[in-house]
Amino acid sequence: MMDDAVSVRIYVDDATEPIATYRPPARVHLDTRTLDDGDHVLRIEAVDSVGNVGVRRIPFIVANGPGITVTGLRAGTRVRGAIDVDVNAFSAEEPFDPARAESPGPIPVWTWVLIVVIGVWAMWYGLEYFPTPAAFAQTPTYAPNPAIAAALGAPAEGQTGTAAPVAANAAAGSKNVAAFDYSSLGAQVYSANCASCHGESGTGTPGVFPPLVNDPIVNGKDADAHVKIVLHGLSGKAIGGKNYAAQMPAFGPQLSDAQIAAVVDHERTSWGNNGPTVTPAQVTKDR
Repeated sequence: MMDDAVSVRIYVDDATEPIATYRPPARVHLDTRTLDDGDHVLRIEAVDSVGNVGVRRIPFIVANGPGITVTGLRAGTRVRGAIDVDVNAFSAEEPFDPARAESPGPIPVWTWVLIVVIGVWAMWYGLEYFPTPAAFAQTPTYAPNPAIAAALGAPAEGQTGTAAPVAANAAAGSKNVAAFDYSSLGAQVYSANCASCHGESGTGTPGVFPPLVNDPIVNGKDADAHVKIVLHGLSGKAIGGKNYAAQMPAFGPQLSDAQIAAVVDHERTSWGNNGPTVTPAQVTKDR
């Protein structure tokens, strides 16, 4: 029986003469080297025995020549006067040359702005959320300033033990335990070492740092557990039935007994907490 498709004619673009005529099925040999680089259309016409014609068009792109890059003039750009246009070309047979491949055009301003913003954010995040490692706590960069420590009544760098007691008739609004005024020192130590993780209001960061507000250890009658956590750090323990990703660092190496007692008392008497306070002597014993 004779096939309906009697012949197949192959055209390129809008040519009126076919480049080949076949009886199907057929394999078409198309030499793209005879065509200009760019967009083309392969047009296939099939004619059956009674003259009915079926047409199919297949767009394709020829890219035999070297690739061309242009910097300084974009499609559709409105220009006036004299302009400089950088043109480069690369052949598929050439070895890769990074110097030629790099665009000579300037980096957009928004890219520089984004880099600066990310850099500033990274610096802030590092300073805000990463506590001082214990190994560097007593270096000149991170160690407490002896003059400030003396003014606060705390031992200078390298000293431990209790600080000189504050007079019982301290200024109005001070908080004392056994003649130890922890009010201003505790707030300062907390702000410098603890607030970045637990928050200025002691509310913590969900899933990362636990809250101190209403914490059973902070409000416990025995403050030893609270003191030891500040001294030696804590990790891998569920708090209030929740696990937290961050590790509590040890502050014993960089804080004096007076500083630790003050910050513990600050946490135990702030934000509605009502835990018994401690003295530097108790920190010395727990250390």
